[in-house]
Amino acid sequence: MANKDVNYFDLFIEGAKVCCKAATQLENLVKDNEDTISEISAIHDIEREGDHLYHTIYDHLNRSFITPIEREDILQISRYIEETIDTIDEVGIMFNMLSITEARPEAKELVSLIVQSCNALREATIEFKNFKKSKKLPPLLVEINRIEEEGDKLYQNAIKTLFSKETNTLDVIKWNKIFDTLEDVLDAAENVADVMEGTIVKNS
Repeated sequence: MANKDVNYFDLFIEGAKVCCKAATQLENLVKDNEDTISEISAIHDIEREGDHLYHTIYDHLNRSFITPIEREDILQISRYIEETIDTIDEVGIMFNMLSITEARPEAKELVSLIVQSCNALREATIEFKNFKKSKKLPPLLVEINRIEEEGDKLYQNAIKTLFSKETNTLDVIKWNKIFDTLEDVLDAAENVADVMEGTIVKNS
């Protein structure tokens, strides 16, 4: 693609679609303990796809003289999209390293929120192409923030339950790390929404 033909908004959409693919694959992982190795591998393949897309955006940005929005905003949006994908991959890696064979119910609920957040993020990136006029974008950004807040409450309850009811110390250590990382996914997606919201304010 020639640099003059780069459409950063389209690349954001592609990145958000990769987020959705990774989130869906993570949901498959926590629901199914039959073939975890292939599912973890599939998440890692998706992560590489996201990594390639981020480097594509970064490369074009280095060679662009004029950008549709501030360069820093383009970089931050693409970084946080990549971070969302990377952190989903990190959850998969933990399942493998920590020999997790069955997900706790709270983890499944958090992953369900991650899927919802990534779906809302995909819709938001589609609307972001027309951010100055879109009526659908602001509610989508609010929804991503709402999901993150719901995730915070679920995370806090999960940690409380873990430390108050789990008697296996090793399981406490394992799931504390996994719950932390699942919450980080929701935080990364919210960060994308926050930069988009900031862009709207700066350009209004």
